[in-house]
Amino acid sequence: MINLAANRAFDVSSYMSLLKSVITTLAYRKISVMISIHSLTPQSSGGAWFNGAISKDMFLKAIDMLASELCSAHYWNVIGLDLKNEPYESTWGDNGPMDFHQGATIIGNRMLSKCPQWLAFVEGVVAAHEVEIDGNTYNFYDWWGGGLQRAKEFPVVYAPHYYNPAVYPQSYLFGKGGVVGGNGAMIGYKELPDSVLRQRVSATMDSMFGFLTKSQDAAVVLGEFGGLYAQDLHPMKTTKRCTDFTVQEIMRPGYVGGYVWSMNPESAYQFNPSDTRGNFVEGVLNLDWLTVNTEFLAALKPLDQMADLKMFPCFDKPASP
Repeated sequence: MINLAANRAFDVSSYMSLLKSVITTLAYRKISVMISIHSLTPQSSGGAWFNGAISKDMFLKAIDMLASELCSAHYWNVIGLDLKNEPYESTWGDNGPMDFHQGATIIGNRMLSKCPQWLAFVEGVVAAHEVEIDGNTYNFYDWWGGGLQRAKEFPVVYAPHYYNPAVYPQSYLFGKGGVVGGNGAMIGYKELPDSVLRQRVSATMDSMFGFLTKSQDAAVVLGEFGGLYAQDLHPMKTTKRCTDFTVQEIMRPGYVGGYVWSMNPESAYQFNPSDTRGNFVEGVLNLDWLTVNTEFLAALKPLDQMADLKMFPCFDKPASP
């Protein structure tokens, strides 16, 4: 729902016209846009890039439409497409029907054939793993979109996800003794000191996708990271610290930043603190959509110091009328 009285610059005559309005407004603010192919239908995000309702041909036609409408100097701030959000039902590199390595190749090539200036951002899949940290073994599932372990064998361009306990209280982000109940909340969680939590974040990021920054000459951009921040109710601010340590990690060589989730103030998270399940919201903007969540924004400030930051665009910026 859009308040047209307060948002008169938006053209809501069609989905594409609305998208163009948002992109143009962001260009005015000098904000880049990576368009995420987020959901297959209004009812389902989809765990692959196709399903019974949306065929591969239909998906590729959507790619064609985006490129034909938005690949131009007028929309100079669009840098590319995240080819499919969180393909959690897909596999990687097994040549099976759900192989997202093959799928990403097909989608990316289609996009580049229509708009060679754009970049293709590819997320990981989801699988069970174990990682050893400080002599302890932790079993875990990748964050949705975060599993790129097999990309070492089947390389592409990478845009994995990494989150904090507001999304789910992963056992490796806490000390021993907490018990996860039927609703996902962790009863009796034990928070960790900075040095240990920082190592846990670093080690799990490295296990999921960070190793690629050391083994291949390819950029890794976090397609999503963050969660709750200033609203964190943990006594030792574990949720907040996880985001701080994620920012520190992506300052390392081989990473090229990321997209924080999210600007929207109504972005919902399920755990705050980790023993309490509910509906908790926060974004980079406050709920009035006009003022900035200064504490959250300040957490992102270190990324301004990343190496090799420079102005783009991929197109010449159009002259002012």
